[in-house]
Amino acid sequence: MNDRTPTFSFLTTAYLTEDTVGRAIGSVLDQTYDDWELVVVDNGRSDAMAAVVAPFTVDPRVHLVRQENRGAAGGIAAAAAHATGRWLVVLNSDDHVAPTFAARMLEVVDAYPDVAAVTCDAVRFSDTGADPPGSYLETAGQRRPADPDRPLTVADVVDGPCPYYTSAVRHDVWESSGGMTSLRPDTSKVSDLDFWLRLLLAGHEVRTVPDRLGRFRIEAGSVSRPDDDAAADELDDQLEGVLRRAVEQTGAPEDRDALDRVLARRHRERAVRHGRAALRDRETARAREHYREAWRLRPSGRLGVVRAGLRVAPWLVLLAHRAKRRRDRR
Repeated sequence: MNDRTPTFSFLTTAYLTEDTVGRAIGSVLDQTYDDWELVVVDNGRSDAMAAVVAPFTVDPRVHLVRQENRGAAGGIAAAAAHATGRWLVVLNSDDHVAPTFAARMLEVVDAYPDVAAVTCDAVRFSDTGADPPGSYLETAGQRRPADPDRPLTVADVVDGPCPYYTSAVRHDVWESSGGMTSLRPDTSKVSDLDFWLRLLLAGHEVRTVPDRLGRFRIEAGSVSRPDDDAAADELDDQLEGVLRRAVEQTGAPEDRDALDRVLARRHRERAVRHGRAALRDRETARAREHYREAWRLRPSGRLGVVRAGLRVAPWLVLLAHRAKRRRDRR
């Protein structure tokens, strides 16, 4: 590393992503604002990964750190330990940032000197076909438009969506808060949510720009989209624990109202998920029980149709469920 202090340090941990990390690095090289560094951690001492990243290090702003695999959290922690920038930015090795990411972040930083972190919107992309419609904030249930003039509140984050993880976080705030990653087993799947709530609870100012400055993938079985019922339940349990702890700490009525809304919604989704699992296992009685619980939490026309079908023609519901699963796999 040199002695210059860049404005931004991008933190990338790379493991088994030799086919995508080059494009992630390229999106940083394409920044219209050039006062940055990029720390890439070869999280596994892979000769193939080093061979991909090494040519980029001819640019003195790009640095390669090699270590044994310490998981995603350990990789980001290693990148942060080597970073010298005033603002830290997590960038997954299969994601991209828009060319104007750093410049737009700097605009907000300059406009609000007390801001501790600036986040943004993003779009999901696909290498095999058309990108899915909608942005991250839109599809994650954004309740009000992002506005950089209005700092985020605990209620905003409790009721979602969780701020996008590729954000600019002030280096001193990152260090004092323990960073965006977590080694705690009870927050391992929701470490970014836990991070944002910890920042707000500590009194730090967080702002969001509506610009779609990130591009991300979601692979099957990822932490945010588990394809296993047990993993989905664990994600729900961790999320509920983090939210409850935050709201208990504030005690604010608006935060409690937000918690009630999100838990009612997620408990209903969980009941439906368990009902579908019961259908998949051909356990009609158990499916009826879960769909009854989902109906109790919030009735809907679709739930009414499923419940009626399970009473009078469960075989038809099973056939419809199998057909839907086949369509979803295509």
